[in-house]
Amino acid sequence: MTKNSAIDLDSLGVDELRAITENAQQLIAKKQHQRLYDAYMQFEKIAEDSNTTIEEILKAGERLEKKRSIKYRNTDNSEETWTGRGRKPTWLVEALAAGRKLEDFAI
Repeated sequence: MTKNSAIDLDSLGVDELRAITENAQQLIAKKQHQRLYDAYMQFEKIAEDSNTTIEEILKAGERLEKKRSIKYRNTDNSEETWTGRGRKPTWLVEALAAGRKLEDFAI
């Protein structure tokens, strides 16, 4: 069988179908592992080229992502923020109920 030939699954028995499924799952796992390994190796090279460690890059990324993803800030308490995703925080719900506009809190 060549790589491009189609298998007539309807003509196969249950045991043959199970074997195909098992082989496919093993191949998927192998390819996922290889993809992650390749990505890790690229990440390691970036860290080396940047004269840093992967851990330092990840920590910096978490800080940057947190800052970047904040879309709204409580004008009364700058520690309270919201990304605009998920349920609105209580401070924002209360402010909107009091007549304030969402735009008032946009960063």
